[in-house]
Amino acid sequence: MRQKNNPAFKAIAKALKKGRKFFVAGHQNPDGDSLGSTLAVCSFLRRMGKDVYPFSSDRPGEDLVFMPGIDTVNFSVLPDEFDFDTMILLECSDKNRGGNLEPLFNTVKTVINIDHHITGENYGTVNYINAQASSTAEIITEFFEYVKADITPEEATCLYTGLVTDTGRFLHSNTGAESLRVGAVLLAHGADIQKVNTVIYNTKPYKELKLLGRALEKLNLLNGGTFAEITLTSRDFELLGVDPRHTQGIVSQPIMIPSVEVSVLLREEPGRIAVNLRSKGRIDVSKIAVLFGGGGHARAAGFKVEGAKLEEIKTRLTASVIKEISKLQ
Repeated sequence: MRQKNNPAFKAIAKALKKGRKFFVAGHQNPDGDSLGSTLAVCSFLRRMGKDVYPFSSDRPGEDLVFMPGIDTVNFSVLPDEFDFDTMILLECSDKNRGGNLEPLFNTVKTVINIDHHITGENYGTVNYINAQASSTAEIITEFFEYVKADITPEEATCLYTGLVTDTGRFLHSNTGAESLRVGAVLLAHGADIQKVNTVIYNTKPYKELKLLGRALEKLNLLNGGTFAEITLTSRDFELLGVDPRHTQGIVSQPIMIPSVEVSVLLREEPGRIAVNLRSKGRIDVSKIAVLFGGGGHARAAGFKVEGAKLEEIKTRLTASVIKEISKLQ
């Protein structure tokens, strides 16, 4: 809905006006929403005459490097001096999701935290967490409307990328009337939706298609077909020459099976195990993710465990998922 009287937006607008030097970041292993929102906010701040340092702890997949302003992002490179007065974290449900940013928390005067996850924490000086929003991009678009910003085509393209990827092209259950309205607003402001759809949904490198095939080969149906599990090891990624981060969409494939209630993808990354969870709707997978230090939404969640053994995490996760499914019976 249009945010005519939003106290949090008022506080954010005041902080943006007051701040001079901004550090802006999204979460680790950035997706379209995190990175698109970061790029749009940084562009807006520059138009306000602010000094901006866009940061991402990891590089995105090749399907996101088309976004305008991507060349301005400092990937994995923190500045030598922390002389920022304001830090903005986008889609970071807790203060560690942006990476090792503790030194910044100790030096900045203001931390602006904007998120749409139900498990989001109020760790900022100014917090706006709206679990009803489909994406952080949806929130940022509403904020731009609130301050009557003239959204540029480049900003609109970045925000549309965030909106369309987090709603699965408006197919996921988090799509609401507001999501569609915001999409129309961004289109009206010049979002290049043809490029977004072509690059993200109609272009797939050969190696990533091979990885999808490998994942489907390893798909296991457990608990009478209600639980789908896929495990991709470091060996799988090495054999195919694919980065472990490039697994977008794989975890959603088994949800198409009629009997499946929950689908999980475990992937072995250097020094950690990363897990994505998806639900058909009757199981709140964010509650499962929280048990492992993660979070997310009822139908889409995830977590990462540093220094863990794959089989140990798989065993614990399987027990947790089956326990939740058994409550349906």
